[in-house]
Formats: sequence, structure tokens, C-alpha cells
Amino acid sequence: MTVEEAFQQRKNGIPLTIGGVIVRILSDDHEGIHHQRFIIKTESGQTVLVAHNLERAYRAPIKLDDKVEIHGTYGWNSYGGIIHNTHHDDRDDCEREKDDKMICGPKHEDGWIVFVGKKSPHRTKNLPGGKFQR
Repeated sequence: MTVEEAFQQRKNGIPLTIGGVIVRILSDDHEGIHHQRFIIKTESGQTVLVAHNLERAYRAPIKLDDKVEIHGTYGWNSYGGIIHNTHHDDRDDCEREKDDKMICGPKHEDGWIVFVGKKSPHRTKNLPGGKFQR
């Protein structure tokens, strides 16, 4: 399924791979789990917000106009959608669901970000403060 189809069908919680160009870098979201946020534009012109979890992965060393390919979980919104879970999920813990059922192990399919020909979180050189050197 393409991101355009997911948007038109108002899909939520589906694994999806999208590609595009970074058109805007937003401030980090510090409410709840910290996320790096940026917007990409696909070839069709659709914009998608990327919310990259900074508690489960390294900050992606992105800049405006970088071409990226991203795999994560798509969620519909009226602005074009959001991609999150862009990181490896290695959780082994158990969690009680609303219906009192216990669920153990990863919560989502592994995600990733490919930028400038490299996959995050593989570092080229980690600098102080979690910064990357290209």
C-alpha cells in the first residue's frame, strides 16, 4: 500500500515504507516520550510528519532537502499522516491490555530511516551530545 492510498483510506496502525525529501524540521516533541520531528514530501506532493522516538533510537542526522526512505507505522490525520515507530523494537517486557490480556514482546514491526545512503541508528561517528558526523 502506498502512503497516498493509506491517506485516502484513512488507515491507522499499518506498517508502511515511504520516500521523499525533508521539507521542514520541527522542534523536538518533549511531551511524554521525546521525539525528533520533521516533515517529508513524497513525489506525489503529499506531506507526512515523521515522529522519530529519541528514547529508543539515536537522533537521525538529517537536514533540509535530504532524500530519505522511512519505514514505520502510519497513522492517518488530515494533514497527510504521521509515521512513527521508525526504530527497532527489542522490547521483551509484558504489558496488560485493556481487556486484561497479557501481551509480551515487541509491539510493532521494526522501523528504520535511510538518509544519505545510510541507515539510522548506525553511526558514522558519535560526537558529544548525541550528534553525528556525516
